[in-house]
Amino acid sequence: MKKLGLLLLAVPFFLLGQNESMINNITHIEVKFGHEAQFAEGVKMYKKCYAENNGEGTWNFWRRVQGANTVYAVTDTMENWAEMDDENDEAGNSCRSIFPSFILPHMESMDYMISETMPEISNDSQEGKDKVWVTYFRVENSTDFMEVIKALSGEIKKAEGDERGYWYSVAGGSEDCADYLVAWPFDKYADLDVDMDGVWKIYENAHGKKKTEEMRNKFRNAVDDMWSYMYDKSDDLSKTD
Repeated sequence: MKKLGLLLLAVPFFLLGQNESMINNITHIEVKFGHEAQFAEGVKMYKKCYAENNGEGTWNFWRRVQGANTVYAVTDTMENWAEMDDENDEAGNSCRSIFPSFILPHMESMDYMISETMPEISNDSQEGKDKVWVTYFRVENSTDFMEVIKALSGEIKKAEGDERGYWYSVAGGSEDCADYLVAWPFDKYADLDVDMDGVWKIYENAHGKKKTEEMRNKFRNAVDDMWSYMYDKSDDLSKTD
């Protein structure tokens, strides 16, 4: 895991368009009030040092749009779990001292989670976008939840030719973190003004109101909690090559 995420761990979509299942590391960082500029400069300093030392790792920084305080989601990907055994990152080791001096002092808190992509119910597009709407789900009944999600995704694909979002199953995180999440990428905020049928309306068009209400009830009973945030990608803080 030759990435900034490994350095973050040493202190305590988002992947888009995948055909094979991948592992996604997501680190949520809350920045101290009034420290965003200093935090950003520290990350830029690390990014520059890492590039100058020919570091091969990549990562994306996403700034959360709404909610309390300034929060970033740092994402990177692995092809398999074996990458976590690889700690041979000379560039990261060379730049490690930057983190406790110029980044950590400006962080209020950090939460790390690992998720796995679910390509069988996700959009097939390879096109990356700079904005994303992410909905998180904490579930009580995973079997019923996935039955509903697969049914909805199937009807969307029939109606529109492909699924709308990118689904992830959470493989590890804090006890309060989500069990699943779905990311809907978009180019600009005006895209959110476009009128589209909701997912339940698409399902109703195919199966009628009675069956749709049955599926809605199954979904409600399976979900313990759900919440959403929008994120803007920060090119200045991301390293994509």
